[in-house]
Amino acid sequence: MDKRQTMQLAEWFERCNKSLKRFLGRRLHQHIDAEDLAQEVYLRLLRIKDLDAIKEPQAYLYYVARNIAAEWYARARQTRTHGQEELDELIELTTPESLANEYTEGRAFNEALQPLPAAVRAVIYLKLRDGKSHEEIAQHLGIKVRMVRKHLSSGYAILRRRLIKE
Repeated sequence: MDKRQTMQLAEWFERCNKSLKRFLGRRLHQHIDAEDLAQEVYLRLLRIKDLDAIKEPQAYLYYVARNIAAEWYARARQTRTHGQEELDELIELTTPESLANEYTEGRAFNEALQPLPAAVRAVIYLKLRDGKSHEEIAQHLGIKVRMVRKHLSSGYAILRRRLIKE
């Protein structure tokens, strides 16, 4: 990003940041989340090579913010606090028997992965083994995020069918 684009982004920040945080705050439960997500909007804008292509900056900021808020909400919905019983069960899962089961299940999982196309297998490994985000996987493999989602979706469907049979 060149100096002119940096200045342009700074101007957008000055002009729109308060309203953007209010926009996000109405969609979220906590003020701190709105701050974090507003920051994420600007981080994503830093990745854009040609800011001049954006004709309506405020509309684009809200568009990106809405998508980020939806991603955050989906992640937050999947996350929940654990009770003491669940934490005790986690400790109990490290018994020799559970480790043996984990090994055999891992072997079955790896065997189920082998027939998958290489691109699908790579995306699934990066997601599940390395815990990479869709964006990180796309960058690592040199593909679009849309293709990462497509590979994950098709790979998960195939794995579900194979692993459920077993």
